[in-house]
This record gives sequence, structure tokens and C-alpha cells, in this order.
Amino acid sequence: MKSTQHKEEKEKTPSIKKSLSIATAIMMGSVFLSRITGLVREMVLARYGGTGYQMDAYVTSFLIPEILNHFLAGGFLSVTFIPIFQKYLVKKDNVGAWKTFSNLFSCGSVLFLILIPITIIFTPQLLSFQLASNGNPQTAQLTVRLTRIILPAQLLFYWGAFFMAVQYAHNRYFLPALSPLCYNLGIIAGGVFLQPHLGIEGFAWGVLGGAFIGNVVIQLPGAIKCGLRYRPLFKPLDPEFINYVKKTIPLVLGLGMAFSNEIFFRFFGSFLDDGATASVNFALRTMMFIVALFGQASGVAFYPYLTRLAAEKAYNKMADLLNKVLKNVALYLIPLSALMIVLSPQIITILFERGNFTAQSTSQVAPVLSIYLVGAFGYSASFIISRSFYALQNTILPMAVSTTVAVISIPLYIAFSTHLGAQGLALAATTAMFLQFGFLYFFWLKRFGGYSKIGAALRTLLKICFATLGGVVLSVLILRFFPEIQFIESRTFESLLIATVVTIPSITAVFIFYELLGLQNLRDSVTGFLKRK
Repeated sequence: MKSTQHKEEKEKTPSIKKSLSIATAIMMGSVFLSRITGLVREMVLARYGGTGYQMDAYVTSFLIPEILNHFLAGGFLSVTFIPIFQKYLVKKDNVGAWKTFSNLFSCGSVLFLILIPITIIFTPQLLSFQLASNGNPQTAQLTVRLTRIILPAQLLFYWGAFFMAVQYAHNRYFLPALSPLCYNLGIIAGGVFLQPHLGIEGFAWGVLGGAFIGNVVIQLPGAIKCGLRYRPLFKPLDPEFINYVKKTIPLVLGLGMAFSNEIFFRFFGSFLDDGATASVNFALRTMMFIVALFGQASGVAFYPYLTRLAAEKAYNKMADLLNKVLKNVALYLIPLSALMIVLSPQIITILFERGNFTAQSTSQVAPVLSIYLVGAFGYSASFIISRSFYALQNTILPMAVSTTVAVISIPLYIAFSTHLGAQGLALAATTAMFLQFGFLYFFWLKRFGGYSKIGAALRTLLKICFATLGGVVLSVLILRFFPEIQFIESRTFESLLIATVVTIPSITAVFIFYELLGLQNLRDSVTGFLKRK
């Protein structure tokens, strides 16, 4: 009997590994493509909106919808619902599974259907405090109108989260992976086709259309293929609903760094002059693109290894793996961020300077991007070290740290934005990023006694910074003596040429320093950099 059971387990193992590999590949591909389409979305927005009051209004219009979505747990639904749903599937209790689905789906939908109309009615009052300080009545009126268009999309996100959770529970990942792509493409289409007739409002309708297609049109058929059985059911006192609420409340109360940054820059940016909120938005999206390629991609890739080591209680190996991943991210992200700081005007010109996004817009966004880039490693490192705690099934500590840091950062946002404007918002976020990483790393070392490894980690970091400094000095010298090219009239092409001429020798110099300092040989550095690109 035991041999038969052992044989069955061996037969299942390759299948599980294969399914996990496929799922990981699909989701990582989705993350990469969504970042690409997200960047294209920002480029289209920049072309039509520039950094004027209309773009400020568009960015600010997401403030209330995102808060509503957060506190109604739309973003956490898969995390809390899937374990409840799968519990019934494992027992082969399909009736119980779909009953729970129907109740949670109905209760949440009713709550959204009550709050969304109320919020639409009172949008001017909810936004009055920060919009009054802006002093531009056009910005206020447009923000209210765009907010009202975008608000119903939150119900569509809620429905989509359920439909995708059902598919995840049945190990189906392809259609859920299309959701962010459809959403971004919807915004792009709204801007391209509706903007000539509706102005910036066309993008808001694109948000609504993208949310509907990506979360309902695409996901509903996938959920139906998984056996979706829905019937209207409203039992808020049901034990499973109460269980869902209890599991969700800690996640809702925790202000994650990603959420708080998105909310704070929109809120405090609305108190600044025209163009500030738009400038921060474009700078943040640009910085987040490289964070996704380095920090988030590394976090996703090494998480399965961490969970396995956690299950084996191999904590020393977990600590070694964490330090290794942080080192690998630092090897590439720190010099790349530093070179991007030097080339920030050229980067913004290449990405956004066309249409209504003028050279003046570039001069507004580039300094903000430079400050955000200082925090790129802190943001990536925070994302990675949080995964280490999650692997230990410890979600409370990261939540407590991120919430504490978010609260601490509020005075920083106020003080820095008052004196530095849009750059102050970026500086506050950057400071918060490093604070969060510092606290999480401290608690990690405290728990696993890794203080003896701090010296080696600091020496490695200093070597990376020294090598980076060499590359930065070279890049500044190349820029200083770069000849003016008379025959190039296109600022975009000129910036692309400058960026290429500066980046190749500078990054090569950094990698040569790495080899001289014993960090990594030149061939491995180049290969690793190209793989990440």
C-alpha cells in the first residue's frame, strides 16, 4: 500500500513542477508585457496631456477610486478568497464552493453598488479640500468629472478579481494574465480614438472600457469554463463571509508602500502648482519600469526557492540566498540608476517629448526622475525582503513596518513638497523606501542572527558604489565634451544618440571595476545585464 502511494506521489511531482513552471512563465511574461504597455500608455498620455492642468486632473482623478478599491479589498480578494474557495474544492464540495462564491460576490457587489453612486454624488465635496488649495477652477471641475467616469470601474475590478481567483484555483493562468494588458490597451485606445473629440476625458472612458474588457469580457468565459455556478445570495452573517472579512481586515488596514506612494503623491501633489502631479506621475512610472525588471522580477523568481527553504527550516540558507539576490540586484540596478540620473533629460525626451509634452515638460519631469532613481534600489530591496517574510508565512511584520513607515512619511511629504515642490514628493517617497528596507532588514538580521554578515554586505555595497562612481564620472566627462551635432534636428534622435554614446562605455567601465574589485568577472557582468534587458 505504501509503495503504491509513494509511486503516485512521484508521478504527481513532475506534473506539479511542470504546471508551476508554466504558471510562473505566464505570469512573469504578463508582468513584463504589462509594464511595456504601461509605459506605452504613459507615452500616449504625455503626447496628448503634457504636464498641464488637464494631466494633473487625470492623475488626481484616480485618488478616490483607488482608496475605495483598497478599503473594499478589491486588490486583496485573490489572496483571501482562494484559500476559502479551494477548501471546498479539495473536499469535492462544489455546492459549498459556489455557494461561498455567490455570497461573497453578491455582498461585495451590493456594497460597491451603494458606495459608488454616493461617492459620485459627493465627489466635489470629497475633493474640495485639496482642489481648493490648487487655485485653478478648471483643474477642480475636470478632476471631478474624470473621477465620476472612473469610479464605476472599481466594481468591474471587483468582479474580475473573483473571476480570476476562480481560474487560479483551477490552475488556469492565461486569461488572468491578459487582464492588465487589456486594461492598458483600453486606456491607450480611449486616448487615441476619443481624445480628439473629448480631450483628456477620452482616457478616462478608456479606463472604464479597459476595466470592462479585461475583467469581465475576458475573464467571465474563463470562469464559466471552470464550472462557474452563480445565484444571487446575500448572507453577510454567513461564517465564511465573516472569515473572509477577518482575513482581509489586516491587509486593508496595512498601508503598503506601493499603495501609500500612489495615494500620497496624488493627494499632496494637488496642493502644488499646475504640472506637479503630472511630473511626479511620469517620473514614477519611468522609475518603476526598471524596478519591475530588476527588483520585482528577482523577487518572483527566487520566491519558490525561499518557500522551500522555509519549509525545510533552513534559515541560514534563506539568509544567504537573500543576501545573494540583494547583491545581484545591486550589481546592476545601482549603476543603471546612477547613469539614468545623469541622462534623465535625455531619457524623458526619448520616452515622452512629443505632442503636448514639450521641452519645458522635460525640464519639469527630469529632476523628479533623478530623485526617484536614487530610491530605485531601496524600492526593489524592500520588495525582495518582504518576500522572505512571506515565505515564512509572516505577513504581519511587513504590514506593520510598511504602515508605520507610511505614517512617518506623511510629515516628510508635507515638509519636502512645501519647500521643493514636485521634487519634494519624490524625495519623501525615496526616503520612505529606504526606511522600509532598513527596518525590514534589521528585523530579518535580528531574527536569524545575521549581524556577522553585515560587514561583508557593507563592503560589497561600498565596492559597488565605488565602481558606479567611476562610471558616473566617465559619463559626465563624455557629456561635457560631447560635440554639438548640427545636422540632427530631432531632439529625440539626438538624445538617443547621446544616451547610447554615454551608456556603453560608462557601464563597461563599471563592469571592469567590478572585476578589478573582485565583485564579478566582466563576462558574467555583461551576460547578466543583457539577460535582464
